[in-house]
Amino acid sequence: MRKDDCVEMFKRIPGEMHQQVNLMLRNGFVVSVETVARFEPHYLVCRGREGGTTDEGRAFFVPYDEICYVRLERVVRLGDLKRMYGETGHLDAEDRLSAPSESAPVPSDVQTPAPTPAPTDPASIAKQNLLHRIRAARANVAGTTGRLGGGGGK
Repeated sequence: MRKDDCVEMFKRIPGEMHQQVNLMLRNGFVVSVETVARFEPHYLVCRGREGGTTDEGRAFFVPYDEICYVRLERVVRLGDLKRMYGETGHLDAEDRLSAPSESAPVPSDVQTPAPTPAPTDPASIAKQNLLHRIRAARANVAGTTGRLGGGGGK
């Protein structure tokens, strides 16, 4: 890979995703990028960790020609990829399912149910807290709240 290719790729990847970038090297090693320090003429300078280790905050000087490919360590929707390249207006299946439907208006004679009151007993509160944490973890893994908590960098 050339320097221009790496610089262009990092420009396209939104800044909040840089900590989810893995550099896959020709020798099979993985460098999980925390932050890019410099793009030098022949190598990339970054801080991160080696894949499969917990040694964070290490410095890496990676020659561009040793980088096989760049991987985002999270689920990426097709619409997100297209937006990285300036294409807008694309909705993939996940976007259509999560978007509110405007084509099916609610009739005015249908009453919406009253909101249920917050639970007051400790077991119900604990259940609600657990459900909230599970939903937050799923959203985090899906990449909707930013950084990945596990193998994709710090």
